[in-house]
Amino acid sequence: MEKAALKAPAYRSDEIPDAATGQEPFFIRLLQQRGFIAGVQFGPIVFWIFFFLLIPMLIILFYSFCQRGPGGVIEHSFSLKNYTHFFVAPIYRKVLIKSAVIALEVTLGALLVAYIPAYYLATVKMKNRILLLIMLIVPFWTSLLIRNYSWILILGREGIINVYLMQWGIISEPLQLLYSEFAVVLGLVHWVLPFMIFPIFSTVDNIDFDLVNAAKNLGANSLQAFWRVTLPLSMPGIAGGCLLTFILTIGSFVTPSLLGGPEDLMITMVIAERFLTLFDWPFGSAASIIYLAIMIAFVLVYDRFVGLKRILNM
Repeated sequence: MEKAALKAPAYRSDEIPDAATGQEPFFIRLLQQRGFIAGVQFGPIVFWIFFFLLIPMLIILFYSFCQRGPGGVIEHSFSLKNYTHFFVAPIYRKVLIKSAVIALEVTLGALLVAYIPAYYLATVKMKNRILLLIMLIVPFWTSLLIRNYSWILILGREGIINVYLMQWGIISEPLQLLYSEFAVVLGLVHWVLPFMIFPIFSTVDNIDFDLVNAAKNLGANSLQAFWRVTLPLSMPGIAGGCLLTFILTIGSFVTPSLLGGPEDLMITMVIAERFLTLFDWPFGSAASIIYLAIMIAFVLVYDRFVGLKRILNM
């Protein structure tokens, strides 16, 4: 008895499996599309920027042209009054200048404190470098609020500094260290140190120290070799650290609020007071837009004289 011939099952064209056609599954083909991969990579970023940055900024811009009504009600009447009031009132010009001065002091202080640790991190052995980096990062996992309260305990009238200075007979009465510009600058330098150290460390780590040795072979001493070779080559890191430090400092709020006095108002404190205390959202929005415009202008000027491409290519 002859065996019945086995026949392959019949499929319609739209039912043929991928193994039969030799084609890759649909999902694999989808992953091979450049447009799909780009959408997956940049889609969440565009979504985040659009809904959590662009739209809120447009709302703030709209509010800045409105007026504050009775009880803090926002009146939708177009006016430039908030902008003119900001520039006409001397108090706000004074606050802007004070904010810039404190930011400049913090930037210079952080640069002086951060360069030597950054240089040492870049030249130490890799085994010790990892340990030192961990020691540098771990303390900054502590809340900024807790660190500021620690400075209050140190700088207060009955703090560690005043207590020991009085015990040693150096002073007869406590110094006014807390609630001063000195306390604000000290607290902010402590906060922004990593943002100054790491850009400098990254640049110094990429320096070819054979150039330094060549300078010494040509008769330069260690100080001359540092001044003419190491320091110029580390300028991109210094410029990047100074830019980050200045922008973060001029926009700080917590540290000046806790460590500063009445004369140490910064622009962010004025904006917060207008929003949260006086419920003057239109003027607070106008002040925010002005602050943002000043920061953009500062970055453009910085790019003109320093060069952001040089910083980004460090």
